[in-house]
Amino acid sequence: MEELIQKYGYIIIFLITLFEGESVLLIAGFMAYQGLLDLELSMISAFIGSTLADQIIFHLMRRNSNFILKKFKKFDKYQRIAKHYVEKYGSAVVLLARYLYGIRTPLVMMVGLSGMSVVKFTVLNLIAAGIWALSFGYAGFYFGHAAERFVGDLKRYQIYGWVLIFSIIFALYVISRIRIRQMKKLTDSKP
Repeated sequence: MEELIQKYGYIIIFLITLFEGESVLLIAGFMAYQGLLDLELSMISAFIGSTLADQIIFHLMRRNSNFILKKFKKFDKYQRIAKHYVEKYGSAVVLLARYLYGIRTPLVMMVGLSGMSVVKFTVLNLIAAGIWALSFGYAGFYFGHAAERFVGDLKRYQIYGWVLIFSIIFALYVISRIRIRQMKKLTDSKP
């Protein structure tokens, strides 16, 4: 198992962060603490995957917005929320989008529709991806450090560590879903 992680771990991180990355980057940071992955390479893989995904979405929306919106009907319910954020926060939404779990893609779609310049979006996206990769990568790494100080030999309790990590990720997911519902109510109540 360790050989597979070391051999394909960075490719897996890259591929997963094309779609969603917080949890995989936290886990990669934890694995880096255990010596299974290199922390810097993990963060670079996540940075590249996440940046590339947002750049693609942004450019697709600028060029083919009507086609994309018709094809992906599931984003309809998030469009009002995303539009609210874009109208309220403007350029800052590019920096915030990575931390709003569940609506990152619709936010990037709305930014693509907003007419923001390619250069401005790219610069903001690179800054946001860098901060995001560093913060989540180091959070996972230092979680591993804290866990080892608390319980001692991590290898003996590895299964409990994974259960705890996935529990935290699940709790963050639930909190984000609650936040999305709150934002949806807010945007539904607007005239």
